[in-house]
Amino acid sequence: MTTATAPVTDDQAPKTQIDTIRAHLMTGASISTWDAYRLYRITSLAQRIHELRKSGLVIQSEMVAHNDKRFSLYWLDEASLLEVEHTDNNDSKGAAHAPT
Repeated sequence: MTTATAPVTDDQAPKTQIDTIRAHLMTGASISTWDAYRLYRITSLAQRIHELRKSGLVIQSEMVAHNDKRFSLYWLDEASLLEVEHTDNNDSKGAAHAPT
């Protein structure tokens, strides 16, 4: 099993835990409870995932066993990443080309 690292992006640093987790997932990286704590000092990943799902983000999850420990691993599938990227691109294009 590989160890997750914080994704490198050119975006501004997220302000809330939800923004932080969303930004992490949007890079295509997965995240576990341990990753969330180690990388961002977030101790309530399941609650943040729940809130992101309520907001409409389709987050995949799987129970994983490693060293006799069980934990959830969360990620966005490729279709979700493409959909969100497409929506984000259209939003930014729409703002740039809005009629004056």
